[in-house]
Amino acid sequence: MPNPLKVYLVEDDPLVSQHVRDAFEDAPGIRCVGHANRLAIAREDLPHVRPDVLLTDLGLPDGDGTDLIGELSHAPAIDGVWHPHILVFSVFGDEARVIRAIEAGADGYFLKGCTAEELVQAVEQAARGESPISPAIARHLLKRFREPAPLDDARRAPAASRDELHAAGGPVSGLMDFDDARDYEISVREHEVLRLVAQGYVGEEIAERLLTTPRAVAAAVRNVYRKLQLGQRSRLAAETKSRPGWA
Repeated sequence: MPNPLKVYLVEDDPLVSQHVRDAFEDAPGIRCVGHANRLAIAREDLPHVRPDVLLTDLGLPDGDGTDLIGELSHAPAIDGVWHPHILVFSVFGDEARVIRAIEAGADGYFLKGCTAEELVQAVEQAARGESPISPAIARHLLKRFREPAPLDDARRAPAASRDELHAAGGPVSGLMDFDDARDYEISVREHEVLRLVAQGYVGEEIAERLLTTPRAVAAAVRNVYRKLQLGQRSRLAAETKSRPGWA
C-alpha cells in the first residue's frame, strides 16, 4: 500500500481548520500531519514534519502567508530532497493577493467556500506537480497577461517547443528554462486554456475542446504559474542590479 499523502495546514480559524482536517480524514490516501495557527509555529514545524503539500491561508495573526511561501520557495531543499508543494487556501480572492502569492511560489490557489471534494482534488493535483486553479483565479491571470497574437507563438518558437516537449514527456512539476523577457508572456494555447478554465470547464473538457490531453492542459496551467514566478524573479534581479553600490 502506498504511503499516504502528507499535508500540513496553516490556518487560524478553528472552524475552517476543523472542516479541512475532517475533509482529509475522510479522504483515502491523505493524512494531515500538522496544523499551525501562526506563521512562527509553521516555520518551526515544517522542517521536521516535511509534508508533501503545505496548505496555507494568507491572513495570519503574525503576518502574511505569502512571506512563508517565498521563504520556502527560495530556500534550498532540506537534505537535497524535501521541498513541499504549496497550495493557498484563502478567503482573499482579489487580483493583487492572488498574483503576489503565485509570484512568491505558490503551486496553486483555491478560495475558501469550495467543497471538500474540490479541496482534496486540489491537494492531490498539487502533490502531482500540477497547479490547481479555479475559474475565479483563471480570470485574474487573464487580466495579468495580455492576449497573445497568433504570431507570438511563431516568434517564440524555441519557448513553444519547450512547452510542447514539457507537456508531452517531462514531469509537470519540471522547471523550464527561459531565455528572455518574451518567454515570460503566455502562449496562445496557454491563454486559451485559462479562458476555458475561467468559463468553468475542467481539465478533461478543455482537453477535448482543444484536441489535446488532460496532461497537456495541466502543463499549460503550470507553465503560466512558472512564467509569473520567473518573471518576478527577473524583475527583482534587475532592481537589485540597478541599486547604487550593487556589485
